[in-house]
Amino acid sequence: MRRVSTATRCAHALMIALVVLNMSCPSVARASSVERIGGVSIVEDATRAQTAPPVAMPAGVLRTADGRTLWERDPDVERAMASTTKIMTALVVLDRADLTDSVTVSAQAAAVGEAGVDLVAGETHTVEHLLEAMLVRSANDAAFALAEHVGGDVDGFVRLMNDKAAELNLANTAFANPHGLDAPGHHTSAADLASLANIAMSDPRFAAIVGMQSVSVTSGGQTRMYGSSNELLGTYEGATGIKTGWTNDAGYCVVASAQRAEIGFIAVVLGGTSEKDRFAQARELLDWGYEHYAMTEVATAETTAALVPVTDYLDRTVPALVAASATVPVFDLDGEITVRTDMLSEVDAPVAAGDRLGTLTVVQGTRLLAQVPIVAGAEVPEPDVWEGAGIWFTRLWRWAFGGPVQASAVPMI
Repeated sequence: MRRVSTATRCAHALMIALVVLNMSCPSVARASSVERIGGVSIVEDATRAQTAPPVAMPAGVLRTADGRTLWERDPDVERAMASTTKIMTALVVLDRADLTDSVTVSAQAAAVGEAGVDLVAGETHTVEHLLEAMLVRSANDAAFALAEHVGGDVDGFVRLMNDKAAELNLANTAFANPHGLDAPGHHTSAADLASLANIAMSDPRFAAIVGMQSVSVTSGGQTRMYGSSNELLGTYEGATGIKTGWTNDAGYCVVASAQRAEIGFIAVVLGGTSEKDRFAQARELLDWGYEHYAMTEVATAETTAALVPVTDYLDRTVPALVAASATVPVFDLDGEITVRTDMLSEVDAPVAAGDRLGTLTVVQGTRLLAQVPIVAGAEVPEPDVWEGAGIWFTRLWRWAFGGPVQASAVPMI
């Protein structure tokens, strides 16, 4: 028998340990992932890495309600989506059915399994009530019934879902069913889900339903009350929706939304480790967003930008004022805010209060934040004949013997 040396056994043991470490250590798995803040990779900008949100999900996105992505991790990686599928199911239904339409539940819908509201074959429900059951309770039987009603059958409805995904340029998304149970070819990405959620929330009918904390369903002669699967509703300040999901392939997922005053967010968490974990991750993302993205006054009305010389006078200027205040959302991790003024170097009399004298431009890096007119803050009439003559002779004297012939511009910003 061949004898194995102690050194060889140690080397083999070390190799096995390294393989196990590589398979089990989350930090190693995340090292190859793509993570960006404000579109900049945290690998390229160490300061951004230090300010990244403390989250551990495999893939996710934080996007503003107006469509700007503040943070993302592996946003385009295809993943199972579980019941977040039902966001698209609802959109297709809302496109093609009225809320008051009557839907007859088939035997197939009643038997679909997993989460449901115990629909009974042969019963009728309105589209609105089934949408509420599907989006609030995450009822698979309601999703199946709606799909049959709108698409003729489930396969027809799935084609409509995929047509809608193509129309919305969801390049990493494909559907195989209307409820989200794991199936080959059924996948999305964090970025696609954020885009889809933003579109869905722009429909007030959808937004009203996903903001409900409970739904009442009467089926089989019994009325049951179901609480929302979204635990953020009523517990997180400003939470407005949207949809949870869980399957073996997808893990624990949530697409969360919140609105506080003028600032709204969509947070996507894919692949959470538990029900509690997905909501904790969503809270971290939303908190981080509200910490770093806020309405900020970048221009203040009546601020004097400059004193502009009036050419018809020796020493007269007109104050150039910022015409209006500008308050805009600012992401503080985008860097320093700078202000530039583009002004007339002089102006002829007469000047009326409110005459345009220039523009105030506010930028943050390469991003334009605001442009505000700069206007005359006072009226300056033309000199009368005698005053004009005196100015002419004085100016002639100063040309000959020295002295200012016109006031100088005085920048104030």
